[in-house]
Amino acid sequence: MYNRQFSPQACIKHPVVYLRRSREDAEREVRTGEDTLAMQREVMERVLREYGLPYDLKVEIGSGDKIAARPIFQQVLRDLRSGLYDSIAVKDISRLTRGDFSDYGTVYDLICSRRIYILTPYRLYDPGNANDLRQIRFELFLSREEFEVIRERMQGAKYAYAMAGKFMGSTPALGYQFNPKTQHLEIASREAELVRRIFALYINGLGGKEMGYRAIATFLTRSGVPSPRGHARWNPTTVRKILQNPVYVGEIRYRTGSAHKSGPSVRAEDEQIIVTSAHEPIVSPEVFARAQAKARQSRKPATPFDRETSELSGLIRCGKCQRGLVKQAAKSSYQKKDGSISRYHKEMLWCTTVGCTYVSYRAVEEAIFGFLQQLPPLSPSELRKHLSAPDLAGGQATAEDELGMLLRQRSEWKKRLTFVYRNYESGTYSEPEFISRREEVCSQIRQIDQLISRLRQSVDPAAAEACGEPERSAKPVFLHELYQSQHTASAKNQLLRGLIESATLRVSAKGSGRKPSAFQLEIAFRLAGLFGDSL
Repeated sequence: MYNRQFSPQACIKHPVVYLRRSREDAEREVRTGEDTLAMQREVMERVLREYGLPYDLKVEIGSGDKIAARPIFQQVLRDLRSGLYDSIAVKDISRLTRGDFSDYGTVYDLICSRRIYILTPYRLYDPGNANDLRQIRFELFLSREEFEVIRERMQGAKYAYAMAGKFMGSTPALGYQFNPKTQHLEIASREAELVRRIFALYINGLGGKEMGYRAIATFLTRSGVPSPRGHARWNPTTVRKILQNPVYVGEIRYRTGSAHKSGPSVRAEDEQIIVTSAHEPIVSPEVFARAQAKARQSRKPATPFDRETSELSGLIRCGKCQRGLVKQAAKSSYQKKDGSISRYHKEMLWCTTVGCTYVSYRAVEEAIFGFLQQLPPLSPSELRKHLSAPDLAGGQATAEDELGMLLRQRSEWKKRLTFVYRNYESGTYSEPEFISRREEVCSQIRQIDQLISRLRQSVDPAAAEACGEPERSAKPVFLHELYQSQHTASAKNQLLRGLIESATLRVSAKGSGRKPSAFQLEIAFRLAGLFGDSL
């Protein structure tokens, strides 16, 4: 079988047999149903059995052009480099590599440096022989060129299909399905309705409140709508990609980017393939344009739908750059010398300009509270002329306030019920899902209705609807006590916004270790005219 002056037994002692399915093998299996790996194994075992050589068998189930995509072959190379094997048996040399020239060099250098024999059903190659080494180089180069020709031919076919508006991706975008006969995208009505809903929420908001990517993701998660991958929780990035994807106005884009070792990059516009009106759009170009315009104009994110507004939201500005300071909270832990774990909650106010200013959040809140403590008391009537805070008459919220809050909560649950019905009518929810979600929402509405009924026995409904409050007492109101009486961070923020127009913070000395930063706070007080010279 071997046209050589020596036999394999005289040259090699412990070969490794490497089997891999090539692209041609995969196409052949589709056409004929044959198991090409089993056929390779039978051929190679027959060759090695003929010479009585002990061997180890390594089978690569997947097919990859580059070594990085073939984990089994990577291990084979490590074993050859370590001396575990002195030869490799393959169906033909092209099974070793068809990747780029760096892969070519990796295989060739290893074969030469370790004198790795290559055994095929037709020949034994000795890297120590100049003629064999020349043949190895030639066959490796030939297999590489053959692969390039095949890839260029396939790439050309893909370009032609893309220019015709055919879908060349792997997974259609949410709202579309792939028609294998026409190779075009077609609208999936149930998912398309969800896409239109996402665009509507982003452009118009919900209940008068603007919604950003995170707010929409939270809303969809709470509504029980599965994500495009079938997960229960939506990611804000998923929402952003949907809102920025031109596929929803009927565009097909192909070859828009390229991958490099340094990372992905965007191709020049004249190198991209962009086909308009390739398929039926889900949203109109006007709606898509409005969404892109909002994304460009948004300089700060919308208030997160799932987070409560903090006490100082929107109030504190940086004295250096005049940009807003935002709250950042983190939970940290460290191990003490005795082995116990200490946990603490860290809250900071950070300037949105990178590396500018940061201070302790609670220290700033205490400074504002100290400012409120210094102010003389005011009568409830004076406060009502200037504030719309929910509780201005004293320490506790009134029945009218609670009733107004319950009415607002009931309105939100009614909107959610409408959303459930729309999802059922569009087919997003199955009948069991619809019944379950409807009952959950209706249960919340019934509980709120019971509380409203009890409260209305003690207040005038007309007054409750307006969330007003009669003058009950001339007892003066201390602003710091009023601030303490608010039960939520959102209510405290609403009160402070009514009292303070803005507060500018300047750090006078940076902190270190446990020592906090020293700062000065300049407060623009809205009610300064009520106190005269006392401020």
